[in-house]
Amino acid sequence: MPVQRDRDIVSKKLIFLSSPVEVEADESLARANRKSGLLNSLPVLLFLSVVACLFFCFPSQEMAAVVTYLVIFTVISSALAYDPDMLQDLCVVNTSAGIKVNGFTCKAETNITEADFFFDGLAKPGKVNNSVGSLVTVGNVEKIPGLNTLGVSLSRIDYAPEGLNPPHTHPRATEMIFVLDGELDVGFITTANKLISKTVKKGEVFVFPRGLVHFQKNNDDKAASVISAFNSQLPGTQSIAMTLFTSTPAVPDNVLTKAFQVGTKEIDKIKTKLAPKKS
Repeated sequence: MPVQRDRDIVSKKLIFLSSPVEVEADESLARANRKSGLLNSLPVLLFLSVVACLFFCFPSQEMAAVVTYLVIFTVISSALAYDPDMLQDLCVVNTSAGIKVNGFTCKAETNITEADFFFDGLAKPGKVNNSVGSLVTVGNVEKIPGLNTLGVSLSRIDYAPEGLNPPHTHPRATEMIFVLDGELDVGFITTANKLISKTVKKGEVFVFPRGLVHFQKNNDDKAASVISAFNSQLPGTQSIAMTLFTSTPAVPDNVLTKAFQVGTKEIDKIKTKLAPKKS
């Protein structure tokens, strides 16, 4: 009993010596860690819960088969969540192979050269000659075969005076731009329909989260340019206007008129404006 009483006194003194700020900070940190840990471990917890249930719901042989399938499904789902990790030093694209399984096959290392890792297409400004006033020059795995399995790529965007890179998304990558020249108004829209925008100048950086609609506008009377970095070898691009109004087959007019609350004439006019120019 005396020992227990001494322990209680020491515990009370320790609690008294801890300031409210420290206690609150520790509790906040603990809550954040618990939340982060919970989010990171949700797939594991779900998997373990299902496995535990199976022990009571199925005979042993059936349970073993189901658990095996679940393990395979979990591993495959995790592997396909983003660009696959590299399993060897190099996996240069074999352009002669017709088969692609969520990526590109590798060519023999004996056939790899320095040309597979080189691209000079971003060194010079692109010739902007279109109605929106911007040109994107890509440096992805289709231009640089050595990028295969490395999970990165670059692009260069050149803007004419008053030029626009229209609202678009990259379904497979986050984008970070570095302004080479000029000044741009940039922004993206969250799924809560909130616009996050800023004016960026030479030497500054802005990030567009993966999958969110974003744009860049040159409001100056001088040309501008940026370098874009992606965390994917092939980010993909969907221009909102082009996707909706120039797809093949075409999106039905009654879908577009209902969505935009306009008539068929307005839809036809937009399609005419966006149609590729015939050479």
